[in-house]
Amino acid sequence: MAVVRRDIHYPADQCIKCTICVEHCPVIKVTDKFLGPKQVGPDFQRFRSENDDPHDVSVDYCTGCRICDVVCPSGVNISELNIRSKIAVREKEGIPIRDTLLSHAYMFGQIASFTAPAANAFLKFRPFRWLSDKMLHLEKSLRYPFYQRESFEKWIRSYTFKSERKVAYFYGCFTNYNDPSVGKAVVKVLEKNGIQAVFPRQECCGLPLLGNGNVREARKLARRNLAGLLSAVDDGYDIIYSSTSCGMMIRDDYITYLDLYEAEPLFDRMKEVSEYLWELHEKNELNTDFIEVPMTMAYHIPCHLRSLGIGFPAINLMNLIPGLTVRELGTYCCGMAGTYGFKSDKYEITRAIGQELARQLAKTDGIYAASDCEACRMQIENMSTKKAVHPIKALLWAYGIEPVGGV
Repeated sequence: MAVVRRDIHYPADQCIKCTICVEHCPVIKVTDKFLGPKQVGPDFQRFRSENDDPHDVSVDYCTGCRICDVVCPSGVNISELNIRSKIAVREKEGIPIRDTLLSHAYMFGQIASFTAPAANAFLKFRPFRWLSDKMLHLEKSLRYPFYQRESFEKWIRSYTFKSERKVAYFYGCFTNYNDPSVGKAVVKVLEKNGIQAVFPRQECCGLPLLGNGNVREARKLARRNLAGLLSAVDDGYDIIYSSTSCGMMIRDDYITYLDLYEAEPLFDRMKEVSEYLWELHEKNELNTDFIEVPMTMAYHIPCHLRSLGIGFPAINLMNLIPGLTVRELGTYCCGMAGTYGFKSDKYEITRAIGQELARQLAKTDGIYAASDCEACRMQIENMSTKKAVHPIKALLWAYGIEPVGGV
């Protein structure tokens, strides 16, 4: 697996034109609107200069999955070239209102969570969906994620577990406002291992802003997050995250795209939650007093987990649970790609990319499918009848903290 650190830049001239990235690109397989990672990235990079940058607008159709980086045998940061090209196009042409709203969803989350369930009813209101399609070009047939009245931040105010052993937790916007059950599961699984979660001051990681070309505001959020995260590192804590996309953004992209080199200490101190727990197991420190979980669980590997280069620790953990059969689907990109999948002009592309995921899910027994990425979980429920869960839920059930199948 050719994974490279994103603070190390590999020149386009290292591209050997093998077209492996094109072969694996999920977008170019389903549409001709994107010229492909090789042409928009390394090929065009050879003709770019400070005064005349040939950035092709088709790069807007790149999902940012970063599969091209994973498969490149020469270690070229193809996705970096594409993302920088997208940023250059946005700086020249401006950011559409729709993309601005989508990239600031974390602000809406604060309001929607406070007003849930009324906000959820409004999001399903047909006239609103029609208007959002006509005026903002947001896909009206997509199921929007619901908001929870009790945010994760509100729940942790009553968190009282204390331990000498602590780890800092970056939970992210989606866990905070849309699926606090993931954060609760992380905290409770840590408790079963005698570890107290602490919660550095944090905001949105900034990935939606970066993905829509708004580097300036992404950098503002990043600096606020770094204040809390670096303080946690100074206190001697490792930092865990339950969203692979958030982890990738903070660990890798704060340096690569936002030029925040003070984030360097986080590269070795940030752990995806399953990665952290698997390392405990390898040191014989993981509590494996599991009850039987008699079910089959489909598992979809997120693209951003592949790009992190940490392997697939959630599969390793779930395989420790008696009675649980894990079916890794063998699929690549789900097609959702965060805010990308909400855009009406991209919707058919996301559906087409997601067809293989849908086919594999239909072949798998059981009612649950797991994935470490919130966007992938949304797409699983959009494309199938499965209930999508974070893999940490399987451990919650195995510890008997919640009934098997409880979400």
